[in-house]
Amino acid sequence: MKAVFEYWPVLAQGLWVTVWVSVCIILGAALGAVVLGALRLSEIWLIRASSMLFIECVRGPSALALLFWVFYVLPTFGGMPRLSPLTAAILVLALDGAAYGAEIVRAGIEAVHRGQTDACHALGLSKWRSFTNVILPQALSQIVPAFGSLARSMIKWTALVGFIGVQDVLYVGNFVRGQTFEIFTVYSLLAALYWILTVLCGAGFRAIERVLPLNQALRAARSSVQATPGTDPLARAVQ
Repeated sequence: MKAVFEYWPVLAQGLWVTVWVSVCIILGAALGAVVLGALRLSEIWLIRASSMLFIECVRGPSALALLFWVFYVLPTFGGMPRLSPLTAAILVLALDGAAYGAEIVRAGIEAVHRGQTDACHALGLSKWRSFTNVILPQALSQIVPAFGSLARSMIKWTALVGFIGVQDVLYVGNFVRGQTFEIFTVYSLLAALYWILTVLCGAGFRAIERVLPLNQALRAARSSVQATPGTDPLARAVQ
């Protein structure tokens, strides 16, 4: 074990790369998921079909095959740039996360009562303002918990980036294992590091859930009901 910890600075650098890639792909996936999820509900059938086709094309292949295709195959086409390993990894994993997250966003938007959209139309709000100011804030209470689970999985997806040369924590851990032959120690340490990252990610998304306007309003309503004696909602409904 002592031999492994002599490589701690290298492991810390690899851990930083993993954290950086994780943050980038989660943020990119969140933005892409909102866009794709909204397009999936477009009133124009061509846009709906195109977004569905794009989502299926991204979700169909394995993330590793898609990563190899973008990094190795794409540059062989004339005029296409050769991306750096880190850029290719972030791009592919963010797109993959966006494709999976799009269905989460779509389901969250559809969970908002249709009457909210009708009320926006009655008030003369544009579709953009209706979506950004009314529909999406309410849908986030459904979207964030599910996307939090996806984000935890995306952290583990970063283990694939070492296949194209990104020196993440797994890539560095394999190097340390080859130098020290401490198989149990190295892989136990890697498992613990991934576990810590996913736990921190889950805690972050739970904190986001708590500050969402709709969730705050629901907690305030529950608190007011509990603070007022004789205000059983069921009893009031019967009366």
